[in-house]
Amino acid sequence: MGSRGDIKMVKYELRIEKQQIFGAEKIAIAANANETVSLHFCFDSSWRIFDAKAAIFRTAQNKYYIMEIKSSSVTVPWEVLCVDRDFELSVIGYDGAKVLTAGKVNVKVVSSLLPEDCKTLSPTETLFDRFRQDSISEAYRKYEDEIDSLKRSYEKKIVELGNQISKANDNTENVEKTKNEEIKKLKQDHAVEVHSLNTKIEEINKTLAAAKIKADNWDLVDAAMSDKTRSNFAPWTGGTKEYKLPFFNTKNMQYLSPGNFDGHVSEIGLDLSSATSLDEMFRLKECLKKVELRNTDKLTTMVNAFSNSVALREVTLGNLTQCTSAKWAFFGDTSLERVTLGKNGIINNFFAAFSGCISLKEIIGDLNLIAAITVQGMFENCTSLQTVSFVKETIGIDINFGSCKDLSKESMMSIFDGVVKNGERDLTLSKYAFENNFPTAAEQNEIINALAKKNWSLNLV
Repeated sequence: MGSRGDIKMVKYELRIEKQQIFGAEKIAIAANANETVSLHFCFDSSWRIFDAKAAIFRTAQNKYYIMEIKSSSVTVPWEVLCVDRDFELSVIGYDGAKVLTAGKVNVKVVSSLLPEDCKTLSPTETLFDRFRQDSISEAYRKYEDEIDSLKRSYEKKIVELGNQISKANDNTENVEKTKNEEIKKLKQDHAVEVHSLNTKIEEINKTLAAAKIKADNWDLVDAAMSDKTRSNFAPWTGGTKEYKLPFFNTKNMQYLSPGNFDGHVSEIGLDLSSATSLDEMFRLKECLKKVELRNTDKLTTMVNAFSNSVALREVTLGNLTQCTSAKWAFFGDTSLERVTLGKNGIINNFFAAFSGCISLKEIIGDLNLIAAITVQGMFENCTSLQTVSFVKETIGIDINFGSCKDLSKESMMSIFDGVVKNGERDLTLSKYAFENNFPTAAEQNEIINALAKKNWSLNLV
């Protein structure tokens, strides 16, 4: 038989994981006498113990070809491709007495080799066709009968092994089918029970939703006073252990006093739609850690609102558009880390508002000092403060940030933008923070000159 001229290699990738072959469904081979079709296998770790691996090809005519896999690749025999049907592929790994198989999958052949092409091809070399060297050829002639007998014996074993693989795969399919049928039967047998449970779950969810709506609309004070006694002292006083009140509807309470909450509350949220004063409301609360107050638009004063609550870490407020005094608001809150507030613009007294808040890192929300008469000690001993911002050109009074050694560059720029023009005032900053944020003389002079144009003097301490 003749040999082929310029031969091109066409390679297809397959994946072998445990005892399954993946990727065959993506292959559609169009056989060509000028092309060699190669399969490249990506083996998982379970196959790496086998030094020898082989691919078993079974044609539609029930003929088997076993080819050794070298460098994870194998060439598809032309005898397989000349059959005008798809072929079956299995893979075997063997190492002494240990054998692992993977298969079987069908590989689609969309166009087989033409009969005239087959005349130009030499027989494909299989595992049993390795006797081409002269020295081995002589041995073959001498032991031809024994070799042929051994060859037939191994071919028979390979066929038997292929049949066993096929049977094992069929058994696997049957087990899977039986399992699916059992699952289907279980679903059918318990369909009524499952439907009943789903109905109950749906009813429970509706009940929970209704309860949530009721809770949102519940006036806590009216509900608590079952004896019809109207009082500002709500039922969460007089406790002996730490407890939380994440949020309650107190929108009808016009006046709040320290007596409303004992020292055991650690977290609380309130609706202050009707309240006008927060004076001393949360002062000296030893366990209080977190406060969220909504609808604070009507508050007019918050003197000593949270002062000396040494466990307090976070406070969230709404708009303070009617508030005029924040004197000592957070004074001495040594654990306070974050304060969030909304719009503000008529507060005239910030005296010692954050004084002694040594853990305070950020004030979220723009401070508006346009109406401020005093800001003395506002940020005294705020040694951890990093983030604070001001409404542009609203600082018209001497202000001191000398204790704020961790103040960020962005916060300093907000302060510089916040001072009014023609202020003729003094701005005091931490020298350490200023030089850390503006390390070069050029940067420092630029800031100093910009402040001078606004008639402000910069003091570094």
